[in-house]
Amino acid sequence: MRRKSKRSLTVKQRKKQVVKARDKNSKKEQVSLNSPEDLKNDCSEVTNTNPNKRKVAPRSSDQFKVGPDFDDTEVHRKCFISSTKEHIVPVISARIDRGFDLINNEWVGYKRNYFTLVSTFEFLDQPGDLCSNTKFHICDDEGKEVNIECFAIRLVSECCENDVGVVLVQHTPKRDRGPQYLPPVFVSVPGVLPEHEVIKSSANIRNGVKMSQLDRLFYLEENKLKQAKEGSILKGYPKGKVCTVAKYERMQFSTTLNYRKPALLNRRFVLRVELLAVLADEKYSVLASSETPPLIVRGRSPSNY
Repeated sequence: MRRKSKRSLTVKQRKKQVVKARDKNSKKEQVSLNSPEDLKNDCSEVTNTNPNKRKVAPRSSDQFKVGPDFDDTEVHRKCFISSTKEHIVPVISARIDRGFDLINNEWVGYKRNYFTLVSTFEFLDQPGDLCSNTKFHICDDEGKEVNIECFAIRLVSECCENDVGVVLVQHTPKRDRGPQYLPPVFVSVPGVLPEHEVIKSSANIRNGVKMSQLDRLFYLEENKLKQAKEGSILKGYPKGKVCTVAKYERMQFSTTLNYRKPALLNRRFVLRVELLAVLADEKYSVLASSETPPLIVRGRSPSNY
């Protein structure tokens, strides 16, 4: 009897072993059905279900994406070459390199995120060194000629619904609660807009030699300042660097906007680049402008850094 019970016990154990073996084989078959690419896709699907899970570092190159196109240049006041009285037409080139995404056919940015914008200008069908050879003037409302001291580029913003100006601020390279500044007004001459990849790759350069090389893309070389003809507008420019390309980086919309109010949720804003004619006695006149399509600015970013 003992032998029979022992034999029957052994049979039960064998049955259990067979069942376990079948389970292992079935698991192996299930794993083999999923290729590494399938597993990668599965993981990405799980990850993408929570947009807040992946945070993009503020200095990451992933932050840089080309934003909305600026509209055609709108001329507000005529500009003339003083020596020939020829009417010249300014053309503004501007591009957003960081800070806005196209979501459901709307350009969306976030208050806490920085945006980067570059801009320059040229005169239609005129050489790039025109400022080195001549002077310019505008005519006031009475038709009197007013000399232009220099050209400058300015960045402004306003609400689309009521045309009220919106304050923009620029941060220091350190991302903290340190000093904030209004967007600078760049004393400028005609230039060429660098490619988006140049702006993207130059964002985190801190090496002195490389920074000086980059300056050639954004500022007029000193020897060209010295070579400007006597009596040209460039000879009368203020001392200091003269921009060929105005670069606005680490820009934010002011915190004075209350994004929690329901009335502001659907409001649109525009960014506008203006070309200024700087006149005597610290006066100026807006020669031309170019602006973005309506932008939505939300209070909190999905990355939430």
